[in-house]
This record gives sequence, C-alpha cells and structure tokens, in this order.
Amino acid sequence: MNAIELNNLSKKFGNFYAVKDVDLTIKEGEIFGLLGPNGAGKSTIMKMISTLLKPTLGTIKINGNFINKNLYKVKKSISLVSDYNVLEDDLTPTENLKMFAEISNIKNYKDTLDDLMKDFGLNIYKNKLTKHLSSGNKQKLNIARALIKKPSILLLDEPTNAIDVETSRFIREYIIENNKKYNTTIIISSHYIWEVEQICNSIGVIVDGKIAFKDNTENIYDKFQKLMSIYEILIPKDKFEDIVKYLEGFKDEILSFKTISTKKIIVELKNNDFVFPDYVEKRKITPNLEDVYSYIVKKDKKL
Repeated sequence: MNAIELNNLSKKFGNFYAVKDVDLTIKEGEIFGLLGPNGAGKSTIMKMISTLLKPTLGTIKINGNFINKNLYKVKKSISLVSDYNVLEDDLTPTENLKMFAEISNIKNYKDTLDDLMKDFGLNIYKNKLTKHLSSGNKQKLNIARALIKKPSILLLDEPTNAIDVETSRFIREYIIENNKKYNTTIIISSHYIWEVEQICNSIGVIVDGKIAFKDNTENIYDKFQKLMSIYEILIPKDKFEDIVKYLEGFKDEILSFKTISTKKIIVELKNNDFVFPDYVEKRKITPNLEDVYSYIVKKDKKL
C-alpha cells in the first residue's frame, strides 16, 4: 500500500514556484530520505504533506485519502518535526506533551507519555522548564511530542540539525526502532548525507522545486557505479608532485580529485577513457551517497 502519493504537486509564492510538478510515491513502512540544496523545496513539500500549507496545484493522498476531502482523518495520522520553536518554553516537558496530546484529542495518553519521557531520557527534567533544556533535549522533546499521537506517518525536517553527536545518534536509532516496531512511514530531510545513507531505504533528490531522482538504496549504487567514473589511484611517494601536475593539466576531463595522502588520490573522471601514467595503480570504486548527490545536483537532470 502507498502511504503517500503526490501528483503534479506545485506550490507558488507570488511568481515563484517553490515546488513544481512533483510526482512522488512512498510506500507504507518506508524510510524515505529527501535531499536537496537550500531552497530546493524540501520543507515546502513536508509542510504540504503535513497539511500546514495548501498546494497551488496538484493532489496529495495519505493512506489512500485525498487531503482536501479528508483533512481531519489525515491530520490524525501525520506528525511533523521541524525546529523546536513549537514547544512552550514556560511549560515543563510533561506539560508540553500533555498539552499537545489534548490539543490533538488523544485519549488515554498517560502511558504513552510516560513511556516517551522514559525512552527519551527526559524524566530527570520533568520539573524543569523547557526553556532551560539544552538544544539536544529540546529536540528529543520535540520528537516525543510528534510521537505521542502514534502517527502512521512521521515527517522529520532536519531533525538532528545543530545538536550534539550523542543526541543525533540516539535520534537516528530511535527512528529506526520506531519504524521496525510500528511500521511507521518516515520522511527525513537532512543536510547530513551520511545520516540519510545510514537510515533510509529509499532516497529522492529535489533540485529547484522538482524531483531530479528517486530510487531505493539498493539500486542507487548499481546505477551510479555505471554512470560515474571514480578511481582510487595509488602512486609512488616520489611521484606525488608529478601526478598532481598531470591531473591539473586535464581539467576538461577530470571533474575533481581529492588528495588522501602523498600515496593516494581519489579522482572523478568524466568518462572511463582517461589514461593515467604507467606508474599509477588504479581501482574503480563505488560512489557513496554524497558522490551521487553531488552528481545529480550538478547535472540537474532526470536519470
């Protein structure tokens, strides 16, 4: 079953299209990573799916229901996590969760609230005002707020932005566990590409308001291994300066190269026909998601 279906979705602000003609299908239980440059339209798509923004054109179906025809039903099934400014600073974590549960008309939420406070390590701050929490604990509370109504679809807009490594790891692990336990459909947008690579089983890239690429992670690496030409080259130490000068002389054929050490360089070529000097040992390597993302954004075309 499809959890989310976007058809010809567009959002216009004045004369500017933040999102243009987006078609996107996300299956139930999928963890979908949405990547794109700043201003590409990621947050706008999230807000339209969450019903906070109304599309200019196109349709959105959530669990088979059109948003414009079943707004109340759809709202009950979706939670959005963006920044933690939605929290009330002068309330305690428990009071924030209780307030959101009651606003959302959730019945018998006490056990869920207690479990979330415990799971997110917020019990020790239960009598502390939210404004005195660290940024990491505020974001934990923000995610707990979104989960208290047990949504079937969870939208995470840069959930680990500007928080510490330990909290970021906890959030990633909790997202995966929630997906496994409840089959929650999750969309996560992030500028941390390695983070999306770790937890998502499907990925889309949006450029200038349009979906430039979408596929599951299993297919991505096979497809771009064929499309991209990335080599690890090993060189004698006394040839390092020579190879750097050599590579710099072929700017039309080399997209980029990165020095790992005086014995190793990673080179991205425009094609596989490039000829390296005889003293170089070369090995073609599989691109990572950051390589793929950069390729798509630079090319800005559907593949």
